[in-house]
Amino acid sequence: MNTAHQLMETDRARIRAMVAGEENALERCFTEDLTYAHTNGALDSKATLIDKIRTGVYRYASIETGNVLVKALSEGAAIVTGTADLGVRTDTGELLKIPIRFTSVYVRDGDQWRMTAWQSTRTAT
Repeated sequence: MNTAHQLMETDRARIRAMVAGEENALERCFTEDLTYAHTNGALDSKATLIDKIRTGVYRYASIETGNVLVKALSEGAAIVTGTADLGVRTDTGELLKIPIRFTSVYVRDGDQWRMTAWQSTRTAT
């Protein structure tokens, strides 16, 4: 399996874990020093991101990606870019659709790819 295919599979697993709120799966998706920058400028570490998903501060109903490109920088590092439509539930249960463009950085940890950085920006609707 080539690097691009491995990273696409890894990213799909991360998305499934974020939508399902699977804490154990999320632990495996991210490096310990994760930097996760949201569209509103908020910044999370691995611990705070997982905790906010677990406790319902962040409630992802869906994450649908598109135009995903993988750029391998070396055998152990790659950048993934693309667009996504985030389905996010508010405190009142309303479903918001948030269109974004993202850049993420993955590093190889043994035989597994893990996200080490995420940056996203809202796009025009």
